[in-house]
Amino acid sequence: MGAFVEPYEELPVAVARSPWRLAGLRLRRDWVALASIAFIVLLVVFALVAPVFQSWTGHPVNKSNSTGVDDYTLLPVGPMHGCPNGLSSVGERACFVLGASNSLGYDMLVQLAYGARTSLIIGVLVTILTVGVGLLTGLIAGYAGGWSDALIARLMDVIAAFPFLLFAIAASVVFGPSMALVVIVISVFSWYYPGRLFRGEVMAIRHREFVQAAEMLGASRTRILFRHLLPQLTGPIIVYTSLSVAGAIGAEAALTYLGFGLPFDVPSWGRMISDAVPGGLYRNAPHLMLIPGTLLVLTVLAFNLLGDGFRDALDPRGGTKGPGT
Repeated sequence: MGAFVEPYEELPVAVARSPWRLAGLRLRRDWVALASIAFIVLLVVFALVAPVFQSWTGHPVNKSNSTGVDDYTLLPVGPMHGCPNGLSSVGERACFVLGASNSLGYDMLVQLAYGARTSLIIGVLVTILTVGVGLLTGLIAGYAGGWSDALIARLMDVIAAFPFLLFAIAASVVFGPSMALVVIVISVFSWYYPGRLFRGEVMAIRHREFVQAAEMLGASRTRILFRHLLPQLTGPIIVYTSLSVAGAIGAEAALTYLGFGLPFDVPSWGRMISDAVPGGLYRNAPHLMLIPGTLLVLTVLAFNLLGDGFRDALDPRGGTKGPGT
């Protein structure tokens, strides 16, 4: 009789996955990052439907309303004031879903929605400028080296050493508060950080084999920068973009709180918090500070946590197991 042969056992087949697919799998297991994404999506929707809230409540943005101030205490009314039938009373002049935001009787809900729009616009514009300038200078300094690197590095040191708040106040006094000025000032004092980050990344990979091969084949410096080095910075760009939005929103709120940011006709969470300070209004009407302050903190926290989630997901040393494995 022939020898007994064990049945063939089929071995599991390894499935090839791209780095982006692996990053997506890691991100899907990060519930903190997913919660941050959900919050940011809701915030964007909240900002987009600001005109809907204005129409729903019947309270135009930046419009004073005497019914938003208590006749006896002269304090801004609290949430659901003047709404005897609950949300069915919304639309009446005296009904405030979240109360009034200041002593002029502005509607808190409407101001929050338009303030969210302001914060997101400034965050996106500042991030585009900051990451764009930082990426360009980082690529040039990291790859060219020599006097170009020295000049850009010293410029970064000067910007980092200059007092941001002092310059912002002086610029606001000279040119007057405006959204464009806020975007420019924050961008001028923020680009050096991603510039240093991208410069270090480029210096770490500029002597890699694929760069040397491109140089030996006669590729131009521009082609090497944007076709070979730039794709290697995709991960850091994504991570810093999220962190930059958070920093810009916080910086705008701080400047506007101090009275040197946006003009008075532009809704801002920072101004809403500032309006609660004079005369100690926040002590008797804590919602004036708690509602916009909580929303500001949650927004900055969400973008920061999302940046951390992207960083962990794009880390090649992270886990590779995903759903269905």
